[in-house]
Amino acid sequence: MEGVWAELYNLTPLKGINEIVKPAYMKKGLFILLTLSMGLFLMVSCMESNENHKTGNMNEEKTALLRHVVIFKFKDTASEAEVQKISDHFNRLPEAISVIKDFEWGLNDSPENFHQGFTHCYMLTFNSEKDRDSVYTPHPAHQEFVASLQPHLEKVFVVDYWTK
Repeated sequence: MEGVWAELYNLTPLKGINEIVKPAYMKKGLFILLTLSMGLFLMVSCMESNENHKTGNMNEEKTALLRHVVIFKFKDTASEAEVQKISDHFNRLPEAISVIKDFEWGLNDSPENFHQGFTHCYMLTFNSEKDRDSVYTPHPAHQEFVASLQPHLEKVFVVDYWTK
């Protein structure tokens, strides 16, 4: 066993205990130093990544998008068939208007009673205000859709925002 240790630490069996302990102590110290350095590096990297995520300063080529959220409250007199026809009409707008980059919709499913009768929610995505204001809003397909709403809609709630 003495020969293995001596070979491992490049020592001869005749060297004293202080010379055997010192190299082992130095190796352990070096290991601890490297471990602490790596931990510090990872901690700083994670903090920078978290800060970039909070502020939106990601290195990715992710650009802000304009979201257009439309929420409907239909009149009590609007039949299910009329509401479905309106929803189908809205769902066809992305086919007719190319500046709509994304479109999704759904029905209110909140257990909280804050919906105030609003039932249908639609979210459209645009690359710019120009696309929304100069192409989508005046587009004949959009104008036709808006006109079809009037007899059946009690209220509409619209919010537009830029993604962060």
